[in-house]
Amino acid sequence: MTETNLMSYNTFTFKTEAQMLLHIRLWEEKGKLLFAKLKQKGCTRFCYNQIWNKKGTYKTSTLFEYSSPQAYKDCQKAIDNFRQSIMKELEAISPVIESSRNVILQDLF
Repeated sequence: MTETNLMSYNTFTFKTEAQMLLHIRLWEEKGKLLFAKLKQKGCTRFCYNQIWNKKGTYKTSTLFEYSSPQAYKDCQKAIDNFRQSIMKELEAISPVIESSRNVILQDLF
């Protein structure tokens, strides 16, 4: 592996299903545009998920993979701009966000 692959993973927890569905709609409307911008900066993968194995909870998650530490840094500016552009909607659904940043040590296909 010539470059360090980095990953960021965020979990969003909502109080209601309606809040989660609004969040899903936001990503459906704006996710492709965000990824197009991030891809130019070195983001190699974006995945948006609904967590379904926790009965009675409403959760989604995002996964971003980056080609290098510099790509991660460059993408953070675009992600912050994206977050600011949807801040009004985020405040209305008030998700609890848990974030993790990872270095990929083993990736099997």
